[in-house]
Amino acid sequence: MKLTDSRNHLSTLILCLASQGLILKTPIVEAGIFPAENYWECVLDDMQGVKNDPAANAVIQACMDEFPDTSEPTDVSSPLFGAQTRTECFASYGKEATSFRALQQIRMACHYLYPEEADQSPGKYLDPILDLAE
Repeated sequence: MKLTDSRNHLSTLILCLASQGLILKTPIVEAGIFPAENYWECVLDDMQGVKNDPAANAVIQACMDEFPDTSEPTDVSSPLFGAQTRTECFASYGKEATSFRALQQIRMACHYLYPEEADQSPGKYLDPILDLAE
């Protein structure tokens, strides 16, 4: 193997690992991709498509067993992929659920894990950089 081939493979590996690092730092409101880190992520992971209240109650109990703290998470940041707002979250995760209890929990999870509206302003990204320049 040539030295340039080795460098290309190494560059590709570093790029892949860096990309995964960026993805892993996003909140796991990307339900189903990574394991849940709190009660509300567990709800989004497991409540999709729930058709009746007894099944919803079973999901709630399983999530409470794994994550007893059901308070609002404090370290949630905006996701890179998928839904960006509470409304988009509910439309995405609640579209196949027909249980009132499931939909109620999904709505609460979206409220806790997603911002009210997506911030599309350039200031969201530029303000921290401009602050450093001062």
